[in-house]
Amino acid sequence: MSRPPNADGHRTRQAILDAALDLFAEKGFFGTSVRDVATAVGVRESALYNYFPGKEALFDALIASSHEEKTGRLAVIAAAPLGDGRAILEQLAVALLENYDSPREQQMFRLLLSDGVRLARQGRLNLLERMSSAGRGPIHELLRRLTAHGTLRKGDLTTMVVAFISPLILWRHIRAMNVDVPMVRDRNRFAAQHVEQFLRGSAADVRTAGTTGSPRPRRTPAASRRPAGRRARLS
Repeated sequence: MSRPPNADGHRTRQAILDAALDLFAEKGFFGTSVRDVATAVGVRESALYNYFPGKEALFDALIASSHEEKTGRLAVIAAAPLGDGRAILEQLAVALLENYDSPREQQMFRLLLSDGVRLARQGRLNLLERMSSAGRGPIHELLRRLTAHGTLRKGDLTTMVVAFISPLILWRHIRAMNVDVPMVRDRNRFAAQHVEQFLRGSAADVRTAGTTGSPRPRRTPAASRRPAGRRARLS
């Protein structure tokens, strides 16, 4: 069987990206040179420029690849038929944690932790967008659908997305520190607990979080239920 056109070129490009990620994660973006990457791959530095015009292009390609892989996986979950709201949110949370736990994403996170702020200050990386948009499109779409379905209360979707993602990003930080704690050891249980807490604040009916219903009426504080005359006598 003949080799697909440009097969060698695709393999070389991927090898360059893999080597760049290894070096960026180990030495940092600023501590790695194009020559370092070329040496790790076993090609001349001039040959590397046939694939990437510079170190910034390597970094951009790694960011784009990470985003596309994550978004594609989450989009499948977000587009699934709506049934049990709790179950689909747990599935989404587990998928995010599994992505964060992959060796490649752990390398990307070490790179962002070491050089992300400096790159953002230099205008090479929108770190705020990067931190808040990890899968934000699919998550935004799923929360919008669950809201329209009546599973979640109506509210600002951007705020809801941040509320859903933030505890998972905290998990990612703790995982990066290699701390042996229950929430890291059992990520599925952590995902279930997180969704439980999220639904307590966002479910349309907090008594049956994850299902359609009317909000529970708020109880009036005891102080405000006192007769006006009695309050006057106590003041």
